Amino acid sequence: MHRKITLMTIALATLFFGQQTYALSVAASAGNNSYGVEASQRLLPTLRGSIGYMHSDDSGRHADIYSASLMFTPPLPVLDLSVGTRYQYMDTGFGSGGGFGLAGSAFVPTPIPLTSIGGFGSYTPDAFTHGNLEESYEFGVQARVNLFSQTYLHGGYRYFRTEFEGQGSQTLDSGPVFGISAGF
Repeated sequence: MHRKITLMTIALATLFFGQQTYALSVAASAGNNSYGVEASQRLLPTLRGSIGYMHSDDSGRHADIYSASLMFTPPLPVLDLSVGTRYQYMDTGFGSGGGFGLAGSAFVPTPIPLTSIGGFGSYTPDAFTHGNLEESYEFGVQARVNLFSQTYLHGGYRYFRTEFEGQGSQTLDSGPVFGISAGF
């Protein structure tokens, strides 16, 4: 019995501590009327969890957006792909509420060394929302440049639109976004 417990302990320690060195990453980004931060942690070799915050005044009213996601990241030779689920809570001048939705991103390398291009998006349908939130979607395109090991500069365009009960559809953020991501 003691031997089984020891073997199970070693197996669990190997699973949790045998991950890649760069398991944690932190990103910051900003646009004309927005800024945000996100922390992401590798949970298993193909599973990442993240939490984030974004503030935007692009609509003329404040918007504080909190998010958490769980993403599957399969090891693919040419494509950097993530798909999963995302929860967002929004506190805005149009209303407050949150919901679960689908999220994903895909990036491919370019002929320019250390540079990739791709896109990202998320969709939260009305069926999975609460509060004043009825529907939400965000998408964007981005170019990333790898400065050095696990550190990237990125720039692109983001469009974030949400529908609130009694307020209709509102664009919470749109325009160019630039940022940096660093792995630890």
